Amino acid sequence: MTLPNLLRLLAALTLAAALAAGCRPSHAATAREPAPAIAVRAAAVERGPLLRPVRAGGTVAAKDEWDLAFKVGGVVARVAVHEGERVSRGQVLAALDATEVAAAVAQAREGLAKAERDRDRARVLRASDAIARAAAEDAETGAAVARAALDAAEFNRRNATLVAPDDGWVDRRLAEPGEIVAAGRPVLHVSGRGRGFVVRTSLPDRDVLGLSPGDAATVTLDARPEAPLPGRVAEIARSASRGTGTYAVEIRLDPARAPRDLLAGLTAKVEIARTVEAAVAVPLASIQDGDGASGAVFAVDGERARRVPVRIAFLQDGLAVLAAGLDGVERVVTDGAGRIADGAAVRVVP
Repeated sequence: MTLPNLLRLLAALTLAAALAAGCRPSHAATAREPAPAIAVRAAAVERGPLLRPVRAGGTVAAKDEWDLAFKVGGVVARVAVHEGERVSRGQVLAALDATEVAAAVAQAREGLAKAERDRDRARVLRASDAIARAAAEDAETGAAVARAALDAAEFNRRNATLVAPDDGWVDRRLAEPGEIVAAGRPVLHVSGRGRGFVVRTSLPDRDVLGLSPGDAATVTLDARPEAPLPGRVAEIARSASRGTGTYAVEIRLDPARAPRDLLAGLTAKVEIARTVEAAVAVPLASIQDGDGASGAVFAVDGERARRVPVRIAFLQDGLAVLAAGLDGVERVVTDGAGRIADGAAVRVVP
């Protein structure tokens, strides 16, 4: 092909390429077309007091429990009851050998008789000025001291016998006949049924704050999960345990609803009703980029999504309760929140 023909061919190809380019729409024109709105679902923001129950594990116990011990030491003469046995108020449960305490009472009684004779003689002699006034006063004091010694000996004799302080049952038998026990050493552990049963639990500081005696509670026995029991907060410790840093809380079971075969030592789960004031809650599905303490939600402003940072206080029953954020926001995106960005066009669907 000659050079003039080659030049004419190149010119024709260039013109054809230019015409083809002019026929295609430009990229800028395509970018100006509006993006379609993304279909999402939204949920209303919940405001106001929110029920946030406190949950913990606990142990059933009788409200009244006693470690029964003798006032004085001695030889155990008898233990009349066994573990698990029912007892009645005033029933004799155990006794010491009375030999020593009876001898102490007899000695104190004879000492009192002598002191009273000395006092009476001193009164007669003092009336005739035969003895000094101080001697007569000493005789009076001696009689009073002897009377107090007899009272103490008789008190010890009475407390050489253990009786049931209330209707109840024996939890533990800690001594046997023939043993020598020291004063104050527990011989029997007894529970009373007069004031019913309680559940004792321990709560951390974040849960115990806001609770008050009388708050409603629900107790579920691990052995009977199908039959929850109603109760109320009865006592709240005013100081934390040194070992655990938790606060002891006592739940009193409703006596009318507590089963007759309830046993001390049963494990239970406790749920105490508590209201959190001025809470703001959103569905957990609306939280984006959450790290446990913070995150974001998308508010719906007209037809646009707006990203709003939030701080999370706690999670409960499918809700995220917020510590801050969402002032003036009424709805947040739930379904579809992971597919949109700040300022994206959205279309809320039912």
